[in-house]
Amino acid sequence: MAHTSPLKIGIIGAGFSGTALAANLSRYARAPVEILLFDKGGCFARGAAYSTPYPFHLLNVRARDMSLFEDLPAHFVEWLNSRDKQPKPSADHDVDECFVPRFLYGHYLEALLQQIQAGRSENISLRLEKSEVKDIVPTVGQTTLVMDDGKVCSVDKAVLALGNPAPAKFPFPVSPGVQCINNPWDFRAPEKISSRDTVVILGTGLSMIDTVLTLYHRGHEGEIYALSRRGLLPLPHAASSVPVISLPCAPHNNLRQLTRNTRAMWLRRGEAAPDWRSVVNAMRLQIPDLWSEMSWADKKQFIRHLLPYWNIHRHRVPVSVAEILKNLIARKQLHILSGRVLAAEKEMVHIKMRQTGELRDIAFQWLINCMGPSLTSQPETGSLAHNLLSRGLAVQDPLQLGFVTSPSGALIDAEGRASEQIYTLGPPAKGMIWECGSVPEIRRLGMNLAKSLLEKHSPVF
Repeated sequence: MAHTSPLKIGIIGAGFSGTALAANLSRYARAPVEILLFDKGGCFARGAAYSTPYPFHLLNVRARDMSLFEDLPAHFVEWLNSRDKQPKPSADHDVDECFVPRFLYGHYLEALLQQIQAGRSENISLRLEKSEVKDIVPTVGQTTLVMDDGKVCSVDKAVLALGNPAPAKFPFPVSPGVQCINNPWDFRAPEKISSRDTVVILGTGLSMIDTVLTLYHRGHEGEIYALSRRGLLPLPHAASSVPVISLPCAPHNNLRQLTRNTRAMWLRRGEAAPDWRSVVNAMRLQIPDLWSEMSWADKKQFIRHLLPYWNIHRHRVPVSVAEILKNLIARKQLHILSGRVLAAEKEMVHIKMRQTGELRDIAFQWLINCMGPSLTSQPETGSLAHNLLSRGLAVQDPLQLGFVTSPSGALIDAEGRASEQIYTLGPPAKGMIWECGSVPEIRRLGMNLAKSLLEKHSPVF
């Protein structure tokens, strides 16, 4: 039986995940829906990734693949083309093939929220709340959201769109007086660094590249050392889009068999061999099914041994960015090291090199944390996640990657029951589906969850 009162949904987190869900609710609602979108910092739509002010921080995906809506693949490109100041394509590529500045994508997401607020969808009411939700109390017939200031708000459904966890902390002692930048998503922080300072960066992934690009475009002259356990850099995209291919199916979702099939395809020679990027893109589509069939022991082995190699192939950078890094390395201003830091003292960092076991000291002025989001960690005491876990309303997966959820995104409680009132999407579900932190995955999850919530409330959808 269809409800007559509006469905009231509280979305906690207003970055890409929360915006994707709100936008899909707006598209698919056939009856009145009230959306409350909460963000403790008031940074609605942009989140961390799209808050950079710099034009040289580019999307790592071509514009053609960045639509917020899976079934409207040209949506973002059409929005770009509708702007007075659209990106200028290169001589060889149209706009849809370009890697555009990330802040432009933030404008796109903001524009979508503004359209919803302006009543472009007659069934949707959207309210933006600059508040931190600290707890959720489900009772029969309603769900109460508790704010950090003690205020409460009642909704029918609550969705945790929390995004990535906080950056990992330095796993070594840091002496007082060391000049540190602990948050790589504070994009203005490198402005404090003098042009001739020596910089040591922990991490060699995308956050490191953001930081190096900021220093480079500010005319930095000092040496930059970037270090990770294996010293691997993200690989470049192809000069133009690669073909879509299909991989041989792995029997019973067997990871080893898929690996063998993929390796055989990769090692083929001649014109029949696909670009390795096509292979990785095809593997990515099979990851959810494979991950769900893997044992937790196998998942742990994957994270320990294969994850760094998967990441550099999976999270690629534009060719123009790769060229900058290549040139900085060639002129010996940027040094990529493999090893681990033993300790950081004032103006001296102590490193054990991976290949040789050699102990090395590097004099520096700034230490920057670019290790990326913490993969496994305990939630901060008093946080929303901590409160839900401590009361048994949620449980962590065995590897503590995130919450245990049902296939629809409902939280599973300590007694193994799927909640009918609390859901999640995006990175908090990493342990269950693994690939859930990028635009293609989150927009699909947002669409599916929106349809599910609307269907459960009103079967006429």
